[in-house]
Amino acid sequence: MSLLLRMHRYVRSHPAQRHWVRLPDYDERLGFGDVTPRLSPATLLEEPMRAIPLGTCATAENPFTYFADGIQRSWLLFYEDYLPVYYGYVAAVVRQRQQRLMASWCHRAVESLFLPRALCSQETLDTLAAYGIPLVDTGAIAAPEELQPNALREAARAAITEARQNLEFQLATDWIARGDAQEWLVLDGSLTIGAAMAAHPRMLGLVKSHNTQYFRFPEQEVVLNLRLGERSAAFVPPGRHRVCSWYVRLHQGSGEDLYFGLVRVEAALPFDTERVNRISRWIMTERRPLSLPDSRWDRMIYPIRDCEQFLRSHEPARSAFGWLG
Repeated sequence: MSLLLRMHRYVRSHPAQRHWVRLPDYDERLGFGDVTPRLSPATLLEEPMRAIPLGTCATAENPFTYFADGIQRSWLLFYEDYLPVYYGYVAAVVRQRQQRLMASWCHRAVESLFLPRALCSQETLDTLAAYGIPLVDTGAIAAPEELQPNALREAARAAITEARQNLEFQLATDWIARGDAQEWLVLDGSLTIGAAMAAHPRMLGLVKSHNTQYFRFPEQEVVLNLRLGERSAAFVPPGRHRVCSWYVRLHQGSGEDLYFGLVRVEAALPFDTERVNRISRWIMTERRPLSLPDSRWDRMIYPIRDCEQFLRSHEPARSAFGWLG
């Protein structure tokens, strides 16, 4: 029985002081995740910052075989008293490309209820457990201002994000345990969520978001002026785990945003110029087919779009929330 169906039975059988929330969609589509840009200083590995032409390579030289992505869905169901109760769905997949065909190597999905356990009555927790509803604590409440509903909602979203990252890390760890010395895994997002991922010599992270800026002008100006088939100088961004990173312009857009076609690549240290150039040329061969009609097609290679489409096809439909009213 699905978690949503168990929740439906629970709320019908146990009336309480609840404020129902009839949202049209999950938070990720309602725009809560818009992040304020920030500056985070990085250490250059190739000085000075400059544009470096990549050259070309044959598609057959590209060794990328495995691709990974994850999704999260955060849906506010209701407030019990003033406590936000969230349904959280996280999923991750590793897809394998063989002879231009994509197939799933491993797919996992987890759904849970996210709430602050410390603020819930033991009776409520026991009743939810009796219905077989998995609970995830959104964290300890340290200060009175954190009792605000909006602060509690942010805590729930952060807990769902952490659950998604943990699932992605589990799949990547399983892939590493295979022990294959030749094949590569390309991950949508950062490698720094796990030490094993950041240190693996045949794992790449492709980051589409540019909310974090690592350089001030004039270095940032070099990055923004990269042309098709150029990369930036390599650098080490700050973070939990050290990686080598650089920017690549996948598509040149006339009249488009400054970040059009710009991705940031992460790979394991130590830094090697020829290795960075070689990886960048392999990434350039992934520009076709285009990831249309996705609005981020200019920064999304097609195998990652394939992963995302697979995950979306398995997520709960909006009709599953119809019992909310």
